[in-house]
Amino acid sequence: MTQITEALVLALIAAVMAVPAFFIFNKMPEAWLQDYGFDPNAENVRLSKRLKPYHIAIFAIIYAVVVFISAYFYPDFLCFSNIVRVVALLVLFPGFTVIVMSDILNRIIPDHIIVLSIALSILYFVTDFVNGNIWIDAGKPWYYFVGNRVLAALVGAGLLFLIGFISTMIAKAEAMGMGDVKLLFLCGLLSGLKGLIFVVFIAFISAAVVAVPLLVRKRIRIAKEEKEIRESPDPAKARKILMKKKREMHFADDPDYLAFGPFLVLGTVLFLLYEPYFLELFKLHIAPLADLL
Repeated sequence: MTQITEALVLALIAAVMAVPAFFIFNKMPEAWLQDYGFDPNAENVRLSKRLKPYHIAIFAIIYAVVVFISAYFYPDFLCFSNIVRVVALLVLFPGFTVIVMSDILNRIIPDHIIVLSIALSILYFVTDFVNGNIWIDAGKPWYYFVGNRVLAALVGAGLLFLIGFISTMIAKAEAMGMGDVKLLFLCGLLSGLKGLIFVVFIAFISAAVVAVPLLVRKRIRIAKEEKEIRESPDPAKARKILMKKKREMHFADDPDYLAFGPFLVLGTVLFLLYEPYFLELFKLHIAPLADLL
């Protein structure tokens, strides 16, 4: 099988791996896509949004493209010869799809999908011993490989929890959901300690890029609302109506909320696909800094 043929086959399989997410997502119990304490009989209950076929089509195209690029440019890394690594990556795609779309549509990352993905991450532990870990010398004892992933999970989740706790104390409102903390635990298991640097960097940079237009939109909307209040016959009443409307708005419909889960998944998928590239970046830009300390 030629290099381009193998890359095309892997890309096709990656595209197909987006499909199970449609059935998983749309068959999940309502409570899995709701906040804790969900009461289906409560007043003004907001049922979760579900996946549409075009959502899966978008993910299928994305998975096919990014996998093809990786398999074509790094044929010794993502190839059928490293079958455990290929399987370990591809089986995560349905769960990643569910996590991303659940966070976007419902502002919830289902615990059950996180637990399932953590269970599947064991394949990456296996990969370290079968296909090797390009970040750790093959001669190292087994606990180096295991500790690398477990420590990354604990450090990543712990730091994000701390950031969220401090931000919540400052802003007097929840700044980081526990779903993101659990997700970063998963990301750490998959990336390892050094890889976690790139996962977090990609996540925060891409989130910042998206946050800027959202902030601009928010300022424009607030200015428009204030103008409508000033021009209304009864500004005080108009403001009360607006505030009541905001209080009654479900948190999942808040236009100012930025789901962070998709960015963590983005960083993780890119890292897992292009580990050789990130290894070179580490050697060129990060390792020399450690030598200076």
